Amino acid sequence: MKEKITRSIENCGACVTGQIRLLRLRQALMTSTVAVITHRKIGFVIASLLIVTTYAVAQNDPPAITNEYRVTQITAKPVSDKVVLFTYSGYTNSPEKHFSSYYSSVPNMIYLAKPWMEVLLGMVIVYTDNRRSNDSWEFRPVAGVKFYIPNEKKWAIYNFTRFEYRLIIQDDKAQKIPRFRNRIGFEAPLTSTEKAWTPKTFYVLADVEPIFRLDTKRLQVLRLRGGLGYVFNRNWRAEIIYHHETSGTATFPFDHTGNIFRLNLKLSLPRKGWRYPKSPDVD
Repeated sequence: MKEKITRSIENCGACVTGQIRLLRLRQALMTSTVAVITHRKIGFVIASLLIVTTYAVAQNDPPAITNEYRVTQITAKPVSDKVVLFTYSGYTNSPEKHFSSYYSSVPNMIYLAKPWMEVLLGMVIVYTDNRRSNDSWEFRPVAGVKFYIPNEKKWAIYNFTRFEYRLIIQDDKAQKIPRFRNRIGFEAPLTSTEKAWTPKTFYVLADVEPIFRLDTKRLQVLRLRGGLGYVFNRNWRAEIIYHHETSGTATFPFDHTGNIFRLNLKLSLPRKGWRYPKSPDVD
């Protein structure tokens, strides 16, 4: 009898032990399942954050920077003691923007109101060969005033303010863009004052120019230029100029969006032995 009771107790203990092991196994499985579900949730959250962050970064990527290559030529000739006529021509190629432009002008006029003040009236005509759309014509009348700061070093320190009205015709439609431009800059000879602006001498130039669109009432482009010039003789000069352009949205127009590399040739023709001593420009 005692043996039967002992065996029953042992069997019950074995059953209890088995049940305890089964409960522990179930708890382990539940814990593992919860852990897997938790890890999946965390992974899903991390993946979602990565997708959102990648999209946000993509939206804030800086705009592509385009390059333009320009060759321009300006010819100036005085026709009286107060009036100088000049023409402007050139060629521009922009591989990233897929176009080439050809510039020309009617005889533009500079009126020498004072030794330190000039008034400019001109017209630029541009034909653009668009490689991914139809070609276009642009007619750009320009009116401006240029002030110089007299100095003993023979530097040309100036403020050039002008209004231009861009009329662009493409696909039998006209686009009108009025703009206000204000260039502040200088040209300085890299030689002594006595030899300034004489043949076989160099000079540097630099300026900053904000360009405002008056129709949309915003800053369209901010342009910084720097260059090196050389005086070949009394008639000819050449300049190599780099343009750094920033533009963007109406609220933040200061992203670097463009580079312009320009070779500018200048021809000054005399009238009764007198040549216009400064550098005319219209663009």
